[in-house]
Amino acid sequence: MIDIDKQTIDVIFNQFWLEKYRNKDISVSDFGLKDLELLLWIRIKYLIDFDRDKLMTTLYRIDINEDAIKKIFKYSKTELIPNKIAKLIISRVAEKMENYRI
Repeated sequence: MIDIDKQTIDVIFNQFWLEKYRNKDISVSDFGLKDLELLLWIRIKYLIDFDRDKLMTTLYRIDINEDAIKKIFKYSKTELIPNKIAKLIISRVAEKMENYRI
């Protein structure tokens, strides 16, 4: 299971310009994995449709495996691509945050 904490959420919000969606009154315990996936799905869908270069640059910066992204675009149904990328992002950022804590 992915360890999603406030720091992981903050990193993802900053990387994907999601600050306008953040409600300061919501605690991390109220903001779960599915909420984060949904917000990322919306943002990634927008980037795929209107600014794919920005998406790819951000994925590179986060250090998402390029082959994994290519496979998603090649073998996934179009409507599933944003969700699969969102899951990769959350997993990778959570992994990096865990490595920084060690």
